[in-house]
Amino acid sequence: MGERHLTRTAVFVVLERNGKVFLIRRANTGWADGLLTLPSGHVDKGEMVTEAAVKEVKEEAGVDIRPEDLEFIHADYVRDMYTNFYFRATKWVGEPKLNEPHLSSETVWADVNDLPDDMIASVKNMFAQIKRRSYFSEMENTA
Repeated sequence: MGERHLTRTAVFVVLERNGKVFLIRRANTGWADGLLTLPSGHVDKGEMVTEAAVKEVKEEAGVDIRPEDLEFIHADYVRDMYTNFYFRATKWVGEPKLNEPHLSSETVWADVNDLPDDMIASVKNMFAQIKRRSYFSEMENTA
C-alpha cells in the first residue's frame, strides 16, 4: 500500500464586469512573482472552501461577497501540490482594488476573450477549461 498523499487547497475568485476580469500581479511572495492571477489564497484549517473564497477576495481585492453569491466554475488538481477551487462572484459590494500592496504590484482589468500571456498556469488553464465547459482538470506542477 502506498503512502497517502496530502495536498494544500486553494481558492480563486473571478470578478467579471463588462467582459473584463480583475487580475492581480503577484509580488514579494516568493512564488510566481510578476505573474497575474485572480484574487486567491489558501484554505485554512477549519474553513469551508466558500468561507476562504470570501475571506481572500476581501483581503486581496477589498470587496465583500456573500458565500451564496459564489458560483462554482472549476476545480483542478496540480500534481503533488494543490487542489484548487474556482468560483465566479455573481455580485459583490465595493470596487475591486489593489488591497495588499506588499504582496502585489498592480491590478488589471483584462478582456476575458483576450487574456494576458503572463498569468499563472493554473488560472490560464481554468479559463481554457471553462470555455470547453469542463468543470475539472489535472495538470503538472508549474507556476
